[in-house]
Amino acid sequence: MQRRMVFILALPVALFMLVMGATSAFASSPHFVKGPTYTATTTELTATGQAAGLANAPTAAFLTATSVNVFFHCTNHGNNFAPGHPASQSPATGPTENITPHNGTIKFDVTLPAPVPSAASVCPNKNWNVVVDESDYLGVVLHIQQNGMDILSDGPHDFTSCAAGVGACVFTG
Repeated sequence: MQRRMVFILALPVALFMLVMGATSAFASSPHFVKGPTYTATTTELTATGQAAGLANAPTAAFLTATSVNVFFHCTNHGNNFAPGHPASQSPATGPTENITPHNGTIKFDVTLPAPVPSAASVCPNKNWNVVVDESDYLGVVLHIQQNGMDILSDGPHDFTSCAAGVGACVFTG
């Protein structure tokens, strides 16, 4: 009888210790070590950086935005242009980068493409060229996930590519 009583009393303590040990296997204090640094161009937004304090579980990183707006014009072979119309994508989600943490640390490099239209769909002549003047990435959030849940995020932020598609604008978070 006494053995059974000790077992019954020890069972809740053992279960508590098991649960506490299991939760420590998950991320304890996820944080950014480097970045995130954002680079906005007329064709995509890129976020790079490093995060630590993660468990060694499979990790996913990706960008989302409430909308991505592209402003463009069309040019013919004589460099004459016709105004274009804005192209938009709402909401927008970039491709997922699957990352295996090493000692609870990951490096990420994720993108969010801009919806650049084809000349055939927006220009007076399908042989003309689409020239993107500006891309606006609005409500951007960087997601770092484990088991399908955000364990670390950055944002929302708004970014604009540099004027007339020249160069790239870099933003550090």
